[in-house]
Amino acid sequence: MKKLLALVLALTMTLSITACGGKSDEAPDANASGGTQTEKTSDPIIVNISHTYAESDQINEELKIAQKNIEARTNGGVVVNLYPNGTLGNLIDGAEAVLSNSPLLLVTTYSSWEDVYYDASALQCGFVFEDGEEFHKLMETELFAKLVEDMDKVNVHALNSAFVGGMRHVIGKKAYSTPADMKGLKLRVTNAAPYLECWQAMGASPMGMAASEQLSALSAGTVDALDQAISQMYFTKSYELAKHATLTGQELLADAMFCSTTWWNTLPAEYQEIIEEEVHDAGIRYSDYSAENEDAMRAEMEAAGVTFYEADRQAFLDMGCGDLVLKYGIGQELLDTLAEIRAGN
Repeated sequence: MKKLLALVLALTMTLSITACGGKSDEAPDANASGGTQTEKTSDPIIVNISHTYAESDQINEELKIAQKNIEARTNGGVVVNLYPNGTLGNLIDGAEAVLSNSPLLLVTTYSSWEDVYYDASALQCGFVFEDGEEFHKLMETELFAKLVEDMDKVNVHALNSAFVGGMRHVIGKKAYSTPADMKGLKLRVTNAAPYLECWQAMGASPMGMAASEQLSALSAGTVDALDQAISQMYFTKSYELAKHATLTGQELLADAMFCSTTWWNTLPAEYQEIIEEEVHDAGIRYSDYSAENEDAMRAEMEAAGVTFYEADRQAFLDMGCGDLVLKYGIGQELLDTLAEIRAGN
């Protein structure tokens, strides 16, 4: 973590000096996003965006647009550096950097903050959400506003931004449609309690590890399957190593964007508004892209020899897999809020 933090701060200082010494007389085009343009103040503010997705992933493409728009709308007052593929370290490193007040916007799950705000992990529990649209609608509720307020108290600011890549499934060496198929399955999952506990409840033997390690683990036989959404199977090309995908749909691939509350509060209000608007829009674009292209991604993988299987979801629900969310203080309130969303209230 110390090496990561030092690197982030060093880059910030270097780029700030460079930006100050090489100002252009020509302002960026503020019409790129359709938003308003602010007057440039003094030295530019450096903002680093970090995520663990591949550079080729659509999420990185959407963040490139946000990067360009933020710089244009602030008239160069904010300089954004984008670091894909875990360039600045893994998600544990990123979470520590945020808590250390680094100028970092980290794309990660709510469960990354379970050590400082336990209830955040409720949003990543299995068999809670039915689709990605529900996750975005949740962010418009009083429950989400309360969650943001509570996380601010532990120095984690959750921006109104979500990157939803569809439901998570399992891709591996065979079909895993029933609890009997799942028993003892070694699979890679995100190294956080709600993912590990969900798969354990489903009868598997999950192994938490960084996303950057999953393909090598599958290739080496350390694991026999991966917990991935269809978009992840497609962009990581895990389907080249495993040809059987079971549509368990137990959780969403849902990341959000977080930063230090202390650092966030040092930014001018107009910059905060611009940054949040642009990363919010990036999340919407990514979520829409994932939903609109999932069938095409699946078809391309099927053409490459992948077979898709339906899972017996009810059998897993009968095992109590959907009750894990109730261990969290906001668990029942989350379920009630989603019920209201589904009822159109």
